[in-house]
Amino acid sequence: MKNISQEEKDYLQGDGNTSNEKIILDLTGNNWQMEGIRPGEGVKIGFHELNFDITGDSFNWIYAKVPGDVYTDLWRAGRLDDPHFGRNSLKAKWVPEHEWWYKRQFDVPKEMEGKHIQLVFDGVDFACDVWLNGAFLGTHEGMFSKFKFDVSNTIRFERLRFGTNVLMVRLHPAPRRYSQVAGRKPAWHGDYWVSLPPTGIWKPVYLEAMGTVTVEDTYVKPTIGSENSAKLDVEIELENHEDTDKTVELKVEIEGENFDSKVYETTKEVSVPKGTGKFELNLDIDEAKLWWPWDLGDQNLYTAKVTVTEDEVLHDETTTSFGIREVKMEHNPGFTKDQVENPWTVMINGKRHFMRSGTWGGPPDIFMGRAHKSKYKELIRLAKEANFNNLRIFGWHPEEIPYFYQLCNEAGITVWQDVLPLASLSLPKDEAFKQAVFAEAIVSVKEQRNHPCIVLLEGSEELFMTASDPQHNLNFVNELGEAIKPYTPLHYIPSSPLSDEVGLNLGFKPNESYHANDLFYGEGEFVMEDYFPSLDYAVIPELAISSCPNVDSIKKFIPEEEIWPPGPSWGHHWTDFDALRTLNFEVLGDQSRDGFEKFVEATQIAQGVIFQYALEHFRTRKPKTSAICICHYITFAPDMKWGIVDYYQEKKLSFDHVRKAYQPVLLTMKHYNRRWLPGDAFKGELWVVNDYYQSFSNCKATIKFLDNNKTVIKEESFNFDDIVGDSSAKFADVSCTVPGDLGDKFYVEMTLADASGNILSENDYMLLVADKVKDKAELRAIGLDAFDIKQKYGWANYFRYYPGLGAEEGTKEADEAMPTARGFK
Repeated sequence: MKNISQEEKDYLQGDGNTSNEKIILDLTGNNWQMEGIRPGEGVKIGFHELNFDITGDSFNWIYAKVPGDVYTDLWRAGRLDDPHFGRNSLKAKWVPEHEWWYKRQFDVPKEMEGKHIQLVFDGVDFACDVWLNGAFLGTHEGMFSKFKFDVSNTIRFERLRFGTNVLMVRLHPAPRRYSQVAGRKPAWHGDYWVSLPPTGIWKPVYLEAMGTVTVEDTYVKPTIGSENSAKLDVEIELENHEDTDKTVELKVEIEGENFDSKVYETTKEVSVPKGTGKFELNLDIDEAKLWWPWDLGDQNLYTAKVTVTEDEVLHDETTTSFGIREVKMEHNPGFTKDQVENPWTVMINGKRHFMRSGTWGGPPDIFMGRAHKSKYKELIRLAKEANFNNLRIFGWHPEEIPYFYQLCNEAGITVWQDVLPLASLSLPKDEAFKQAVFAEAIVSVKEQRNHPCIVLLEGSEELFMTASDPQHNLNFVNELGEAIKPYTPLHYIPSSPLSDEVGLNLGFKPNESYHANDLFYGEGEFVMEDYFPSLDYAVIPELAISSCPNVDSIKKFIPEEEIWPPGPSWGHHWTDFDALRTLNFEVLGDQSRDGFEKFVEATQIAQGVIFQYALEHFRTRKPKTSAICICHYITFAPDMKWGIVDYYQEKKLSFDHVRKAYQPVLLTMKHYNRRWLPGDAFKGELWVVNDYYQSFSNCKATIKFLDNNKTVIKEESFNFDDIVGDSSAKFADVSCTVPGDLGDKFYVEMTLADASGNILSENDYMLLVADKVKDKAELRAIGLDAFDIKQKYGWANYFRYYPGLGAEEGTKEADEAMPTARGFK
């Protein structure tokens, strides 16, 4: 198989001899042009009829890049200021009011002549019309579904300097109502984005030239046997593009992709009727190497090469990457079926996979033209550094590009994924909408099902809690689960959460799944050590705490004159000042509003301390609780709200807290108060959580208590005889007289070493010398004050933080003074 780029001119000078190879001509890159016009006007003036005259009608169109997006192309060309900077996104609201035309001019190699030629689009956001050489090829809707056109009789084989073939793509104006396209496009609004609907050719475009019997899908279904053996059932979907039946030979070759192995192969003669047909070939792998999450084993990957020939003439060949692994679900021990109906424990190759997860608020940029592969690679690297063994793609975000899943396959990070982006809305009730979503879901599942990293599917995110008709939404996602069932064996959950008030009214059990976000949204109503231990659920798919990005990062997207005191751009980028100051006070005993660096640092420490406390608590509940997921790991724009890694791929201080809480072997100190009076007897419990299947004997735990000056006031060691694999257990009680005065802090540092002295786990905590009763009252007062202001402005209106924007009596408006956030010096 030849992969040819347009830059490879040597192929374009071929002699026209027939090639017995599949040829792929890549049309991606920088050699595209684009122009915008009012909806419907492009066809009227004949954009679709543009010819190959390079100095003609499109000479002054701006250059563009595919894959990419409209906003990024306009920004690079200077027609837009960076939408991520300040409040510039509001100035880009005109973009979705236009249709956008993309042009690609190219020649094809003579080797393609006489072959069946397909023009393939891997993904366009959201709807488009396509012409080639003035011939209308068709229309497509849906961001996630690949589509293709037979252009065998439309391609020109003449050669000109700039190409004789002209491809024209008309992007329809971007959708303006999420409810009309939900499931086939993610929401472009929410509490960390600013309502610009992305649009563009976001995945590759290419030509395929081959025979008339093509491989449309390959699905490798492994079954693990005994003694390192496995059986592979390889399901292949072929399409016969001729009018008569074709008899062809199917060949499957299996070999290691990232390790050396022998080649396993089998062949089968099949008759393919006109249209599509499915065929299955079977192979036994006698030295199977399994795929595991990184904390359970190696990430062995295989390739399945499928070849279709007829009398030794090649029709098509494809290569598919896969892993040999089995995923099964078990019920969480400790719950009755009246409490938890769904099985929530993911078992991979017979071993428990406790999911230490974070929501993947991706892609790395909401504008796909800026979501470079290098960003994906760095973010997956950082996820593993933080000890994540799972990432959750939930319904506010799109399914990812193949490179993301490839990286997860290689890193051993599993994926817990919503089938399609359905989140927080009332779903339309017409049949056409439902069938369009189901068709998109089936295409998506088939495209992704060979990735061993994907282990659990959900149908939606928070789809019941705000819906006008939650029963309709439930019926919809239940039917969605049935629609995809023939195409994947993975367990399917209709939505998340299931056990909130609306979920209970719909009939779900009381202890299934819950979004542990009340501490954040309650703004002073709860404190962490009272709130998190009160939750009794099989899984926590979302645990949200916010913080600011790093100081240097903020300077990249907030105008200099608005950095401090915080100007309106902070509010535009979703700074929830009230939530941040309550979290700061809860964790540090200080709202920290009297300096830029101090405030930013405080928010990150507060986020980290709360995440660490919660994650360690829920991990000690293993196996009764089987997954915990922070919200978020990253987000796709520079925001002042979520993530432990900011938009610029910089780690926040909270990153290290999560890294410690997610250590596969975790030495943790349970403590049910963070505030202690001077002279109190502090009490805690030492627990060890071991997510490895390896046991450790004769271990030593050391704990140090330190005062406000970091002077050690007590040190103690304990011998732990046996830390069993896949376990959570209490080992010792600890205590210390609380040092210092009110307003001080005191600290705990701990290590766990194995019998050889190797460190298995290190951990530490910051605690407060404070009056908990008094501080809880002050915390609640801060929250109630914030609630009163929200009642006047609305919860999502950031003008509530800026008297100058809210035109409050006695304040200067923006023409007289820069509005600044109330209460900040």
